[in-house]
Order: sequence, then structure tokens, then C-alpha cells
Amino acid sequence: MVKKNQKNLQDIIDVVQRLRHPKKGCPWDIEQTSKSLSKYTLEEAYEVVEAIEKNNYTELEDELGDLLLQVIYHSVIAAEKKKFNIFNVIDKSVQKMRSRHPHIFLKDSSIKSIEDVNNFWEQQKKKERKKKGANSILDGVSVSLPAVTRSLKLQKRAAKEGFDWKKPEDTLKKVKEELNELSVEMKAKNKKKIREELGDLLFSCINLSRKLGMDTETVIRESNRKFEKRFKKMEKQMNKKSLKWELKNLEKEWQNSK
Repeated sequence: MVKKNQKNLQDIIDVVQRLRHPKKGCPWDIEQTSKSLSKYTLEEAYEVVEAIEKNNYTELEDELGDLLLQVIYHSVIAAEKKKFNIFNVIDKSVQKMRSRHPHIFLKDSSIKSIEDVNNFWEQQKKKERKKKGANSILDGVSVSLPAVTRSLKLQKRAAKEGFDWKKPEDTLKKVKEELNELSVEMKAKNKKKIREELGDLLFSCINLSRKLGMDTETVIRESNRKFEKRFKKMEKQMNKKSLKWELKNLEKEWQNSK
């Protein structure tokens, strides 16, 4: 089984290497770089998440394959530059997981609960960040992350150091405060300030979601699906009744589509 799995891994490496062959490869694949592929990597990761949320294992199998292809692609490109290869990537991942689970691999009996595990992970991550030259608690939070994800990571880092509201209700007060400040700037029609206050409001809403123990991305995706389903229902009724697409009719059918 192990040899077969290793062959499967080598097969996909061979495919990518063939596609990138300078003379016999595909013109599109040859000119790709990690930078040009980064958007596709992100897309594939989101498609994996979508398959998971749909609980569709057929799609998940397919999307994981697409994501794996991206990992192989980046590793092959790095190997061409003599930086690292996929086996280095795997080795480093194995070492990292073993070092972060001493209670499993080193029989460390001091780590017993999920909280103990999380605290140990944070300590290990801090050490790793310091080795990389981090000076601030917030150093190392990638600026290329999606905005919501980065906001959450910044908030969690700060919260670990005690910079956090005690209760969700306290965070809700901050959301209301930011909403009022946005309202003031909208009346003043100050675009620069409106942008700033809108950002503060969104940041506070993400923080509220975190304090409520809810994943912000999941909450937004669920809201997106809810809107899409309701809009399509309204759209169907509008067409069925041959109604004119104007706000009055749209609002009425929107309410009826609840």
C-alpha cells in the first residue's frame, strides 16, 4: 500500500514536470510561476470548503485533488529553482505536527485537555515566529490573507494577550458605537471618514462573531446562500406573475418570499 501510494504521488509529480518541460511541455504551464498560480490556489481552497459545507464527498474528493495539484505545482516550480521539493514539504509538515503534539509522540502527560493543546500550540507558534525575527505579537499574520480571515487572526492574537472584551455584550456595544460614528460621517458626507468608519464597523462585527463563538466566513456564506435562495424565489414569482421589475413590486415579492 505504501509503495502504491508513493507511486501515485510520483505520478502526479511526473505529470506536472511533463507539462512544464521546456521543449515538450504545454506553453501555458511552462510560463506559470508561483505568483501567477496563487489566485488558482486560493480558488481551489475555497472550492474545497464549499464541498465540505455541502457535505458532498464526491465533490470533496475532486476538489482535494485539484488543491493537491496546486501544492505539487508550487513544489515542482521551487524544485526547478533548487529551493525545495514536495518531499521536503512533507518532511517539514511531519516534523511540525510531531513537535506540536508532544502528548502523542513524546508521551508528555502535562497536556491533557483541548485547552492545554491550544495553549501549547500558541507557545510553539510564538517560538517559531521569534526564530523568524518577529518583534510584535501581530508579526507573521500574512497580509495576503482574505480580509476577514486576517481580521480574525489579528483579533485572536491580541485577545491571547488580554486585549479583549470580557463578554459578547461588550463587543456589541462597540458595534453600536461604530455604527453611530458611521452615521455621523454619512450625514457629513465625508468620504474618507465614511470609509474609515465603515472599516471599523466591519472589523467590530467580525470581532462580535468571534466573541459569539461563530466562524465569520461560515456565517457570511450562510447569509449569502440565504439571500440567493430568497432572491431566486422572488425572481421566479416576478416572472410567473409578469410583474414589472420596479422597487415596489420587488419589495412586495421579497417579503412574500420569506
